[in-house]
Formats: sequence, C-alpha cells, structure tokens
Amino acid sequence: MKIRISKRMAATMSLFVALASLSSTCIGLAADGKATIYSDRFAGKKTATGKTYKPHEMTAASNKLPLGSTVKVKNKKTGKNTTVKITDRMSKKSSAVVDLSKGAANKIGVKGTAPVQATVVRSKP
Repeated sequence: MKIRISKRMAATMSLFVALASLSSTCIGLAADGKATIYSDRFAGKKTATGKTYKPHEMTAASNKLPLGSTVKVKNKKTGKNTTVKITDRMSKKSSAVVDLSKGAANKIGVKGTAPVQATVVRSKP
C-alpha cells in the first residue's frame, strides 16, 4: 500500500521533527552570569508568553534561555537555588542572564544583582 504525502505536509512534518529535537537539546543548557530583579512596574502586564506578570510567582525573563522553559537558578554567593519559568524577554541592552521575579529573587537572596548559574531542566515541547 502506497501512501502519498503532499510537499506541504512533508515540509510540515520535517519542521515538527526539527523543532521536537531542538527542544530536547535545550535541556541541560546552562548559562553563567548575573541575575537582576524584574521591576514592579511590569506587575499586571502581559509577558512574551501571554501570561500576566505577578511579582510573587516563580518566573523570570531571559534573552539567552528558551521561552516557556523551566530553569534552575543558583545564586553563587549564597548557594541557594530555585526553579523558575521563563515567561518573558528582557531589554536588548541588558547583559544579565535572567531577570528574576521578586519572589524568586527573595528566595535565593538576590538583592539588586548577583552572580548566578541558570540551567534548563525542562524545555517547553
């Protein structure tokens, strides 16, 4: 039995396979650098993922880590860590690895800026 697939369907399937393999390769991706604290002025506003930013939730913004991914952030000074979801992008001018919500920053002892290691533990499918 022969199955015929249109060129468009074949291209769509190829893209799907490529994206699926890309998302799994993000797991374990690590970035060292500094963490900053997400400004309260963004509270209640929509993020890049469409969610509303709430400072008490465990979320972060990043230009270096995939949107929707779950990331373990470790404060190198205190040794404390937390898990956050990347829900937004930062200003293109920012050199920080992550911009932590106030709740996440408080949990690991970030006051202003701090050196951190951020590792992707789950990538959005």
